[in-house]
Amino acid sequence: MKKWFPTILVVLVLIIGWVYAASQNYFREEEAEKVKLLGIQSGDIQSITIHDTPAGTSSATKPSTSQLELKNGIWNMVEPKDYPLNGYTVSSWLDALSGADQEMVVEEKPKDLDKYGLGTNAALLDIQLNDNRVIKLTIGGQLPADDARYVRVDSGPVVAVQTEVISNIERSRHDLLDTTPFNLDEANVTSLEWEGEAATWMLKSSLEEDAAEQKWTLNGEVIEAADAVSLIGKIKNLSTADDVRKASELKGTVPRFTLSVEQTVNGESVTDVYRGLTVPSEPDQIWVITPDGQWAYSMDTASLKEAEQFPNSIKNSDTASSTGKNADKGTSSK
Repeated sequence: MKKWFPTILVVLVLIIGWVYAASQNYFREEEAEKVKLLGIQSGDIQSITIHDTPAGTSSATKPSTSQLELKNGIWNMVEPKDYPLNGYTVSSWLDALSGADQEMVVEEKPKDLDKYGLGTNAALLDIQLNDNRVIKLTIGGQLPADDARYVRVDSGPVVAVQTEVISNIERSRHDLLDTTPFNLDEANVTSLEWEGEAATWMLKSSLEEDAAEQKWTLNGEVIEAADAVSLIGKIKNLSTADDVRKASELKGTVPRFTLSVEQTVNGESVTDVYRGLTVPSEPDQIWVITPDGQWAYSMDTASLKEAEQFPNSIKNSDTASSTGKNADKGTSSK
């Protein structure tokens, strides 16, 4: 036994050493440090130009580029027109650009860019920084594994970037626009008044001092708060699938409806009036004019008709509910 003692002691020391090393992650490969794709902060960006790809060009008259620029702390679209932007979407886009990581280097000095989809048909962004440097970001095709896209920054190597990250970066002009003409907040709305060809209605709220929540009436009849919020949400979420136009470009318009929205903002009552118009050449399309009279949003007639007639569905629902309750009462009394 004595002759085996040194051997056993050595084995014990090795086991203890191995356990300690394992606990300290000595046998694990160090995770590769993430490399930022652009190496910038969102606050470094002064302007961005989106170059439309030929595949995304619907006609020869469509502008080939769209440019956004930061002016006095506010992002504006300056090309092709000063379209209104969705501030939240633009902010998220900038964060996605600055926060993007590259997964790996595919080819250091690429000679054939077309095989990566980085040729003339690739999506291209020109990003100008505050120091006047311009970064050219080119987005190509999918990797064979389909979980990443080929990307190139300036004339650097071809790298891989996760597809999910690219989906937050590769934005079209329409993605960044404010596509909802009705600017209202369910929590602030105190009344909606619709005057149209097919229907006229008024939704109004009142908050009594002793009441726990707002009470709503539709054309003077009390309705459930959930129905009122649903109606407001239906109006708020109406959006256009097309670019907005200058309202002054519409000629020979015919009035279709007006929507007056009263809201309490910062303790003050504010009323905005939206107008719905048609033009003789497009009778199935309604243009919603913003309260400032500047912008016209192309809206589908069917969607607006649904919103216009929505109060009828509330009445029908209430009638059916009342009928059901009365029937239950009749059954229980027998």
